[in-house]
Amino acid sequence: MLTRRTPDEVTLEIKDPVDPTALSQAKSILSELRPSDSPVVCPSALLSVARRLGDLPEGNDDYIVSSEKCKEAFDGLKEEDRKSLLNIYGRVKAFAEAQRKSVVDVEVDIPGGKAGHSVSPCRAAGCYAPGGRYPLPSSVLMTVVTARSAGCPHVVLASPRPAPITLAAAHVAGADIVLGIGGAQAIGCMAYGISGSDDGVRPPVPPCDVIVGPGNKWVTAAKSLVNGHCGIDMLAGPSEVLVIADGTANAEIVAADLIAQAEHDVVARAILVSDDAGVIDEVNRQVERQVGCLPEPNRSTAMEALKQSFSILCKDMEECIAMSDKLAPEHLEIQTADAEEVGRKCANYGGL
Repeated sequence: MLTRRTPDEVTLEIKDPVDPTALSQAKSILSELRPSDSPVVCPSALLSVARRLGDLPEGNDDYIVSSEKCKEAFDGLKEEDRKSLLNIYGRVKAFAEAQRKSVVDVEVDIPGGKAGHSVSPCRAAGCYAPGGRYPLPSSVLMTVVTARSAGCPHVVLASPRPAPITLAAAHVAGADIVLGIGGAQAIGCMAYGISGSDDGVRPPVPPCDVIVGPGNKWVTAAKSLVNGHCGIDMLAGPSEVLVIADGTANAEIVAADLIAQAEHDVVARAILVSDDAGVIDEVNRQVERQVGCLPEPNRSTAMEALKQSFSILCKDMEECIAMSDKLAPEHLEIQTADAEEVGRKCANYGGL
């Protein structure tokens, strides 16, 4: 299931995160949103784009989801789901506040005066939460709550065709404005702002100083285009996991973790790096067995993602670490006898 790669072939897998076709399409969409060189997004242009690309059905002008609908979505969840959202909110908030406290103002004496820096929040933060195959309320909480903890007075959330759990998460996190649109058009709206409707029904959306959050290739392309007009977090490629495993690893667990990433999206990647050929063989057998047990659409999604997933057999653990650092995975997982030590030697990754 996992294509075999040699360490020398790994360089072929390092790609530009911005897809050239998506970049051209995103540029066209951003231009369409602001006719006649308007400094802000025109509501009528947005509605035209949103309907054409499937964000809104014909006749629906509500690209802003009201706070009342978000609260209704939260109230309509099962008690278990409400409790989960509140628990995650508390955890993210506690960590974000600790991060904020770690960044402090500094002032030092210099000849003739003082030098220093002060830390202040952005005026407005834009947060993107993917819709796609599965709703991601976690993306809502991790971006909106962090912006709130940083002290941003205005927080805008965009998510295409938001599911009830997504709207509920927006309520819990405290988003000021929720846009029910996605893709490049959502990034454009947050970067440039939206003028209010002539009838006053829809309020203006402020342009954001920074835009954060994961998204598809059109989101990434649009972020590359607005970068400079506003700040962005990063240009993320397809979601991926890389597992470093040695001969002590449990192949069944490794396979399950690889599949968990593969079922995210058809363009996701699951990568296994090991210095043990036997582990690679057994993980492959487990992947084939487990993926066949998945329900649809998870199975089809994972099968497609596994086509661009691969394994690398290295001569030793040092080469495994070097391969991981070269690929700089979004998610890095270490299943070795000395996992802590291996982890300390790895330098390039999103989360460990």
